[in-house]
Amino acid sequence: MSSLRSVHDEPNSRGMLSVYVYSPDKNRWTRAPYAQEQPTKGSSAPTSLRLLTWNVDFMAPHTADRLKCALDYIQRDVFNCTDGNAPEPCAILLQEIEAEVIPVLLSNEWVRAHFQVTPISKWNWPNKAHYGSITLISLGVPVVSASSLVFANSHMSRNALIVDVQLAGSTRPGTDTTEIVGNEDDGSKAPRAVLFRIRIANVHLESLQQGASARPQQLALVTEALKEAGIKAGLVCGDMNDIMECDKTIPSSLGLSDAYTGDANDSKGHTWGYQPVCSYPPGRLDKILYTPHRGLVVEEPTRVGVGAKTALGAWASDHYGLLTSVSITRE
Repeated sequence: MSSLRSVHDEPNSRGMLSVYVYSPDKNRWTRAPYAQEQPTKGSSAPTSLRLLTWNVDFMAPHTADRLKCALDYIQRDVFNCTDGNAPEPCAILLQEIEAEVIPVLLSNEWVRAHFQVTPISKWNWPNKAHYGSITLISLGVPVVSASSLVFANSHMSRNALIVDVQLAGSTRPGTDTTEIVGNEDDGSKAPRAVLFRIRIANVHLESLQQGASARPQQLALVTEALKEAGIKAGLVCGDMNDIMECDKTIPSSLGLSDAYTGDANDSKGHTWGYQPVCSYPPGRLDKILYTPHRGLVVEEPTRVGVGAKTALGAWASDHYGLLTSVSITRE
């Protein structure tokens, strides 16, 4: 993979990751092949993608029960899959999963039946960290590649978990959804879906006030990765740790658009500080950002996980999640 550099000219390593699917026959998670860049006969991709990002909190007690609660909530309340049925095409970006409860995620029957997962072990987190990020992509959404961009300036073993997926171009009125490929003379001409490569970065930027100087560098590196050749559009989602005044202008200074269009000071946009209330002020720590591109549509996010508790009354997470829908039209 390409070697990006930090502003201090320190190397930020970028390594490929495997994507895994569960095999009932083998009773284990197995590596899945990447989707081909060019569509083949019978291949397909969705025209839109539901995207959920949620920091599920590794610090509070009862991490296993809380993660199970969060997964049940996602299945039941977010995607309405009460009978264990397949969700609509989606990506689920989770942060702060404690290493010891990864088996809770991987043993979940709904996850096993309907998702591709990366990574599946703490060994793919920077410095074998005791918590980290995991991305789930629903089956049927082609995954072209996955990689981990490790931030050299992080003192908290942070990285960007990058997954490239394919979306089919939807149409504007009066246009066609396919392009014709092949040779008209030999009768091989056939419609082929127009597929776009969309890059999704799952991030948990450096925390606390001492991380203030690291956060803009980290987001700048991710933004650079989102704009690499061959990428139609990119999104970076997760816990941005927007806790200081200087954090608020970082996305716009990098040319990123914010899916949230409300007032930054409106409590309806806050994603942290209520579960439970604490000595720190509530804020909009979590965001869905994207590279503006003609034809890219990222809907206004809604908050999820508000009030979600385990059977014993523990908050599923101290963060709310964010849910949006992503689609792209042909130019």
